Amino acid sequence: MTLNEIENYFINRSNELIALSLRWDPWSFLCGSAMIDYLTHMVYGDSNRKLYVKFVEEYLSQVNSLYKNFKYLSGDQDLPTQMYVILRCGIVHSFSFVPDSIGIKNGGRKRSILLAHEMGGGVHFSRSKSGLDAVVFTAETFALDIQQVINIIFQQAKIDSVLENEILSYVSQHPPIMGTFT
Repeated sequence: MTLNEIENYFINRSNELIALSLRWDPWSFLCGSAMIDYLTHMVYGDSNRKLYVKFVEEYLSQVNSLYKNFKYLSGDQDLPTQMYVILRCGIVHSFSFVPDSIGIKNGGRKRSILLAHEMGGGVHFSRSKSGLDAVVFTAETFALDIQQVINIIFQQAKIDSVLENEILSYVSQHPPIMGTFT
């Protein structure tokens, strides 16, 4: 695949994610969280806690600085870590908002991210009104932010040959989900 074909693929998937975010269910969060993990792999050639956090700080924060700078009521300013533990490990791998013992050991806190929809009155990056020290993510804005980060990555890859080669190499070795017609 060429860089333009890969870009088109991810733009198409992000358009699907945006459409999915308009439904009253959690599936856009699951898909978006899995996509962020793949984008982390694609940009850095690997994904682990450190690289995922770095991706959120370096890329998602270009879309909205609160991905890096959000401060919890407790004073903690660790949303990238919470995203790793709650969204990537929790939702994608455990289907839960409650981190396992490894997630807690790595700084995760129970229900530090709550999911909502704007059409239900949720406001992205608002504080929870439930008494929890949590940030609210809305499906609609989260999906749009992921699409914007995809645009940022590919704009950068067109002028950064190291990033372009990383993307081409990773995608050739680990192609993303694609339908096949026989």
